[in-house]
Amino acid sequence: MSTTALPDTVRALLHNQKTQSLSIGTTPLPTPSPTQYLVKTHAVALTNGELLWPRPEELTISTPGVEFVGKIVTSPSPTAKFQPGDEVYGRVQYPNPGAAREYTLSDDGELALRPKNISVAEAATIPVSALTAWQALFEQLNLPPPLPPSSSSWSHATPQPGGPTAQKQKRILITNASGGVGIWAVQLSKLAGLHVIGTTGPQNVDFVRTLGADEVLDYRRTNIQSWATSEATEADAERKVDLLLDCIGGSSLAQAWHAVKPHSGQVLSIVPPEDMQWKWDLERPEGVDGSVSGRFFVMRPSGEQLAEVTRLVELGKVKPVVDSVYDGLEEFGGAFDRLKSGRTRGKVVLRVYDVE
Repeated sequence: MSTTALPDTVRALLHNQKTQSLSIGTTPLPTPSPTQYLVKTHAVALTNGELLWPRPEELTISTPGVEFVGKIVTSPSPTAKFQPGDEVYGRVQYPNPGAAREYTLSDDGELALRPKNISVAEAATIPVSALTAWQALFEQLNLPPPLPPSSSSWSHATPQPGGPTAQKQKRILITNASGGVGIWAVQLSKLAGLHVIGTTGPQNVDFVRTLGADEVLDYRRTNIQSWATSEATEADAERKVDLLLDCIGGSSLAQAWHAVKPHSGQVLSIVPPEDMQWKWDLERPEGVDGSVSGRFFVMRPSGEQLAEVTRLVELGKVKPVVDSVYDGLEEFGGAFDRLKSGRTRGKVVLRVYDVE
């Protein structure tokens, strides 16, 4: 255990669920359980919709900021996985209080060492988005994850033309490919050897290409249903996809259903319904083949998977994207306004403690 002198109280960003209001307040220093770490928070990234997630009555007033980067202050024991001074990042387990406070709590199931080759702000943007994309692709859609960094071969899994064992390259459509999760889904899909098609706004078409997308559709100019069902050119003989990862919902999802191949196609959405009454099986739009099924899923914290992401980042195989950084908890208004604008590329970061 650390002998560092600790304050009795900490500054925190507080969210009132009933009034949907935010304010800066003072709370007691969090007390770790026998399995928890006390972490000094350096920065948090804000997640779209997190203020609307329902919480139990005892957490009517709680702290947002479910993904964070910080430094271990105290650990459960001298033999614990992380020790004081370790720089870590993680995703808070719902519905526990978030990390937009000077000190927060976490455990082995949430934490991993943060990548050493990127900034604090960049690290803060990773846990929610990268883990959501990882679990969507490699658990929900059953794709094989990228080869481990210890492997001697880091070539993409893209099938080679010709040869008796060559397999047809799978196609994935990712909506809102320039958003927090979409950015990671594009990069990880390419590492998994997929042909990637992303949708985004006109200002982000070139950006999504730089992430590795093979095709990019400007949603303002292209109706996905019409694109998928119209007669393809000889150079683009097949438009329908094997997999759809929806990161935006609404009309884009309704259109994108029609782009999925019958019999073998899968639809997965990370967007909860507006009434927050979560239904794991999605309703198939009229006109979509009955063999195509869709489901909704919610990511979970995983320190083990986050450690895999850390290694990929340090190897330069994937990269985080920061939309903007706001300095200090008192800048929460501008940070949440930016998040709600719908014009972000990557994630919005709120610094708690300046270490750079």
